[in-house]
Amino acid sequence: MIAVGAWHFVVINGWITPLLSTHWSPLAGHYGMLAFILGSITVTALALILAAPWVLALAVAGGRILRGTMQQTFIQLLTVFVAVPSVIYGWWGLTIIVPLVRRLSGTSGFGPLSAGVVLALMIVPTFSIMALHAVRQVPSALVEGSLALGATDDQTLWHMVLPSAWPALAQAFLVAVGRALGETIAVQMVIGGQSRLTSLLKPSATLTSQLLTDLALMPPKTPGHDALDFMAIWLVLLMAVLVGLQYRMRRGLRG
Repeated sequence: MIAVGAWHFVVINGWITPLLSTHWSPLAGHYGMLAFILGSITVTALALILAAPWVLALAVAGGRILRGTMQQTFIQLLTVFVAVPSVIYGWWGLTIIVPLVRRLSGTSGFGPLSAGVVLALMIVPTFSIMALHAVRQVPSALVEGSLALGATDDQTLWHMVLPSAWPALAQAFLVAVGRALGETIAVQMVIGGQSRLTSLLKPSATLTSQLLTDLALMPPKTPGHDALDFMAIWLVLLMAVLVGLQYRMRRGLRG
């Protein structure tokens, strides 16, 4: 079990030192995971920053501008992109984003920046569909009342629609965070796979990509595998926190 391996690791190495160290060399008994933690945070934050403007635009267009058949077609199109396997996004990043970053920066093209761009593209469809439904749930009476009082469409959007939809938008945001943090294959294909984080333009790794890289190299019941179990436990706990926050928000909406 993952918990057993993680417990063995904590008994021998503690749980604070590995989280604060950047020296990852399992064969030499060094299990610093800070670079992977920072890599996960950096890539996720970058993806959310890049995706947010597009998500907002798509949600407003699909939820407040398009109507009837056009709206349904728009949602179905976004759903198609949700269903695309992550390896396809990774292949797109490997063949388009990495070469583009290489040409523009003069580096290898692999790194958190490329991973962030690929993740942004991956989370936009899911994030947009949830945000679109959040915008659609705003009562028409509030919008019509705002317009009747002389507010412009833009003023109604920023001061009435988005604040009213904020709780549901926050839920969508948490889902997007979980999607980005948990992604493995696409990130592994474009981030470079180096156990360090020195620049957005240099090869790095995240918790999930490092797990994928080292899992086949460290058989069960070895110290290195126990370290991977420890990393996996932290990912599980983080996802549980995100699910708990979303559940509380959902209950708040219903209440």
